[in-house]
Amino acid sequence: IQIGIGFQLKDDLLDVYGDMNKFGKQVGGDIIANKKTFLLIKALEKARGKNRLELLHWLSMRKFDKTKKVKAVTAIYGALGIRELTNEKINSYFELGFNALEKLSVGPDKKTILKDFTSRLMKRQA
Repeated sequence: IQIGIGFQLKDDLLDVYGDMNKFGKQVGGDIIANKKTFLLIKALEKARGKNRLELLHWLSMRKFDKTKKVKAVTAIYGALGIRELTNEKINSYFELGFNALEKLSVGPDKKTILKDFTSRLMKRQA
């Protein structure tokens, strides 16, 4: 479960900050769709003043330029340290997952396979 949450957080982070050529889908799709990702929820919690008003403005718009919205919301995330906060949370969940893998009652070969797979999930760029 912990590895799955880490994976989802990484996916949400890549949706905002990933390379479209590597990611395989439109970067910023979650922002365009107003998806309630960890990034957006934390931004709503942390935003004050101008940042909050601008974020709420973009969330309320029905018609908008997609590129401008992604750029504006990403800038708000940057101002609030959302990328760094999300990376910390990702690392925390993967660490919990690695600890859980250590406790599994399986042979060392299977643990190695699971650890290698988890490491690849952590480092993925797409």
